[in-house]
Amino acid sequence: MTGGDPRRGRTDRGGSEPGGPPGGDRGVSEFTGVAILVGITLLVTGSVGLYVLVDSGSGNPGPNANFTFQYLDSASVLVVTHDRGDNFTASNLTLRSSERSVPWHELANAPENSSVTPGSTVQLSRRNAYGEPVGSGDRIAVVHAPPAGNETVLDRWNGTG
Repeated sequence: MTGGDPRRGRTDRGGSEPGGPPGGDRGVSEFTGVAILVGITLLVTGSVGLYVLVDSGSGNPGPNANFTFQYLDSASVLVVTHDRGDNFTASNLTLRSSERSVPWHELANAPENSSVTPGSTVQLSRRNAYGEPVGSGDRIAVVHAPPAGNETVLDRWNGTG
């Protein structure tokens, strides 16, 4: 008998085969594929997130310094000393209060390109570039403000009281 139905003898892949699992195996393989893709996506996302959180910052970590503050109440003077940390160009350091902002080099009566190293000291008073007495309740910040880049508050004096 030639010519007959060419589809005879084929089985429908989506259907059940006699003795096989109901619904065929197509749904199981699709589920497995999706589960593997979701797992890989979670693994990659978790790895990138962990790297970003744990990365110690291979770039420039920014300036770091500590300053000590000595307030002389009887003279209304604040003495600021670079205690430890990075060296700075004097024109890039500023001492700021709510009313004043004065570069370190003006307070030190030094050239703009001079270095501020650990041990360097300036005083804020009415008799120098600061131009007014420092009160015990004043707030003074030492700010690193390079010509190009972000300003960083290195340290703060929050008064004596």
